Amino acid sequence: MNMSRLLVPLVALLLLPSAVRAEGGCEEWISPALAEGPVTFGFLSADVATGRRACPRTEVGFGVQGGAIIETANLYGAVTGAGLLSGSLAVRPDLEVFATLEAVRVQYVQNATLTGTVISLGQLTVGGTWMALTRGPLVVSPSVRLQLPTSFASPRTRTLGGEVGAAVLYRPVNRFEVHGYAGVDTAMSLGAAAALPRAGFLVNVGTEYALCSGFAAVLDANLHFGHRAALDYLAPAIGLRFRAGEHFGAELGASMPVLGPERALAIGGLKLTYRM
Repeated sequence: MNMSRLLVPLVALLLLPSAVRAEGGCEEWISPALAEGPVTFGFLSADVATGRRACPRTEVGFGVQGGAIIETANLYGAVTGAGLLSGSLAVRPDLEVFATLEAVRVQYVQNATLTGTVISLGQLTVGGTWMALTRGPLVVSPSVRLQLPTSFASPRTRTLGGEVGAAVLYRPVNRFEVHGYAGVDTAMSLGAAAALPRAGFLVNVGTEYALCSGFAAVLDANLHFGHRAALDYLAPAIGLRFRAGEHFGAELGASMPVLGPERALAIGGLKLTYRM
């Protein structure tokens, strides 16, 4: 029997799932360089408890993110900023691995009697997303994310955590999408202090519309439960996304909690990406 006659259909069967998953909603976006999915500036470290996009991409990015806590009644204030390095690799058309690092984290804190500034390496997260289901414009992609104990913000304590979730995308035309994400995140402290294990649950729902191939706007709603209270925060988020040429993109984003005990007044940031 001619072995080549057996190898050809076998190779075709192995490649078929990826080829099928590469079609559908993920192939319909108006411009490859224009960012897609939820706004990724969140209230926790790096990209912890932020929505993931459903579609694999290969890109590298640099961003800055900041937030502030102002509690006049308690004579307390804190301003935090971070320089973010991020990247993702589409290993296959249906599989992405990604990482985000707080390369520099700066925090300035003041109370009634003391002030202090801490500059340190921040948290590193690594993870992966698998595009498990495509049905026309509908895409469902489960993901996992691990938060590694790299931060030196607290000199005697490190934070270890993880997250499991799924992203959903519905993109009926090439300039409009509805997206969502639901995930469970856990974290605990390592070191001299108590472990303080905690768990939370994030729900993200949003929409994105591209006015043209060079500009899109995003509006999200984020609900997080379980870290501090039954409802940690309800926070709307907005993003403005741009592209320059075939590969470069930029995003301005901000989010503000309107319900819950989250102490930050708001967070915001700028992210620049190069998509390959």
